[in-house]
Amino acid sequence: MTEVGVSCNFIFCLHNHQPVGNFDHVFQWAYNDCYRKTLDILYKYPEFKFAIHNSGPLLEWMENHDASYCDTLALMVERGQVEVIGGGFYEPIFSIISEDDIHGQLSLMQSFCKKRFGVEPAGFWTAERVWDPEIPSLVYDYKLKYTLLDDIHFRYAGIPESGLYGYYITERLLKPLYVFPIDKFLRYSIPFKLPHETIDYFKRQCDKYGHCAFVYGDDGEKFGVWPQTFQWVFEEKWLQNFIEAILKEDFISLIHPKDFIQHYPPIDRVYLTQGSYYEMSEWALPAESGEQLVQLHHEIKNAGRESEFYPFLKGGVWNNFLNKYPESNAINKRTLYLSREINAIEVKTGKDMSHAKTELYRAQCNCAYWHGLFGGIYLTHLRSALYKHIAVCEDIICAEKKPKKPEIIKGDFRNEGREQIFLRNHSCSVIINPAFGATISEFTNRKKRTNVFDTIARRKEAYHSILQNIGDDDSNNTNVQSIHEMVTVKEKGLQKYLVYDSSRRYSCKDLLFTSLPQPDDLMFNRIDYVDCSLHPFSFVMNDTTIQCDSSSDSLPAISKIFSIHETDPILTVHYDIEGYNGLLGLEFTINMLVPHSKECYYAIEGVASEESYLDSMGTSSGITQVTMVDTIRDVSFSIKTSNPFILLRYPVYTVSQSDSGFEKNYQGSCMVLCFEMNNSLHLDCELTIQ
Repeated sequence: MTEVGVSCNFIFCLHNHQPVGNFDHVFQWAYNDCYRKTLDILYKYPEFKFAIHNSGPLLEWMENHDASYCDTLALMVERGQVEVIGGGFYEPIFSIISEDDIHGQLSLMQSFCKKRFGVEPAGFWTAERVWDPEIPSLVYDYKLKYTLLDDIHFRYAGIPESGLYGYYITERLLKPLYVFPIDKFLRYSIPFKLPHETIDYFKRQCDKYGHCAFVYGDDGEKFGVWPQTFQWVFEEKWLQNFIEAILKEDFISLIHPKDFIQHYPPIDRVYLTQGSYYEMSEWALPAESGEQLVQLHHEIKNAGRESEFYPFLKGGVWNNFLNKYPESNAINKRTLYLSREINAIEVKTGKDMSHAKTELYRAQCNCAYWHGLFGGIYLTHLRSALYKHIAVCEDIICAEKKPKKPEIIKGDFRNEGREQIFLRNHSCSVIINPAFGATISEFTNRKKRTNVFDTIARRKEAYHSILQNIGDDDSNNTNVQSIHEMVTVKEKGLQKYLVYDSSRRYSCKDLLFTSLPQPDDLMFNRIDYVDCSLHPFSFVMNDTTIQCDSSSDSLPAISKIFSIHETDPILTVHYDIEGYNGLLGLEFTINMLVPHSKECYYAIEGVASEESYLDSMGTSSGITQVTMVDTIRDVSFSIKTSNPFILLRYPVYTVSQSDSGFEKNYQGSCMVLCFEMNNSLHLDCELTIQ
């Protein structure tokens, strides 16, 4: 039992967030069933002190849909119940954006909180708790004194369990920052265990170590949004019972982080390595390494030695996602170059580019850059939203720069050790990749705010082995539990979609066939062919065109000449191919977001409307044009050729895990235009986004 006079402090922090580009109905559902209900219950207990962080995308949505949330929160701040926590407004990962953009994101949040809640936050939420040693110096000028990080950060620094109940001081070049360890037990027990189990934990640790400061900081979505939590938290009154149970205990003192810093000194100084919570270090690894780490962790846990080895188990750092997913790296590097362009304009002209910066900051929202427990990068609507804001930002830049002719620039824009070619006119942006068979990775109509080539390759994930070993109906979600522990299959037959691409899913990819394949053979990788994107092409540039040539002895002589229209969103590709007998397939994968809707369809001569859904599979012969239409976004993509072709089409699916289970995600529709070759082929292709 807890000794007389031994007490503890309890710092309770909520982090609420919805990503840029999430569906409005998801915002509404999360608001109704989680954020609003949680705040309303907490409002009834003024003596229950807590801290809260709401991300910028969520704050913007609430202000536009129900400003009373922020009104209520402001009242709770005024009466001393709530401490507001700041951060990067659009929830960026600090380690992958520029210092200027970090300052801009922080400034937006500080200004919003000052205007809306009457206070400038003293602390900030570090997105996904991704720590970088440079952070103290980056936030120093914004009156930010502390942040919260998972206790595993501190364990990696050699701090024992007894040293996790308070806070530490760290620094970078004489710029200090206080850091609080978030208690792992609380992160997994709240709200999944009964209130008395948390209180019993407090007593046990106080018995062991004396006075303790316990820090809880985690996703607010655990209160109503995570599977099965709405009934548990609200209908069965877990939250109400938890609050009342805590308030009844005299030995528990609720306190805000900033007040704790004022009343108690730091435990010690600490220096932390780059990292995040433990699960993130598993997810950031390549699939095979991730599987090995998970297996090793299980073996150690089953041997009863987890507490002994856990502080020394560490996988990858968050930045590894940029390597694991080249599609993520591509988006990140686009934002970094746009940031440079904005800064150059401001320095040269002195003009205010805040509108462009806001669009840039929205494109830095972290959720679509990575993948772990939630859909992340596999969710096409989130990636599409980032490209939308990139397009708007770039359009503002182009309007300011007023280029007299199309830009054609070469460089290693993605920092891959290979050069890309960037083309930009008044209406569109294109990226060509000579190192990957002179393919195209981006084709954006900036007026339509759409990159039609925004797709992702099918690749192995560490958790796919779980799916291969369970049945269609297997699940363990009968009781309320953390989503980290749930295994659920959302639909039958997912195993057959565990198909992996051998190359990046770029477009204008050249495939060499000995005979005409079937669409399903391509879809499920049941046929052998030569993928020219696995070979680098040489290239020559001039003012108006780029010529790319195959340079491998294993390929026929392939020459592609790219040309962008002076003003319109049109790209032409001229082919000259010599030395091959068979079929040339030109592969394009187009992301129109909605696979089965009358508003999104193929327009192909001879194909009936009921057979033209974007998730359809089929073959069409003797055509010279194919169009994909998205009437929801008012955008279409067309390919017109000088020679007739046979069209093969099929949908592209990935299988990923989410908070609600394993699921199939539509990533786009693949079209392969097949041309018969008898030693040589001369071909003109015109690609258009309207």
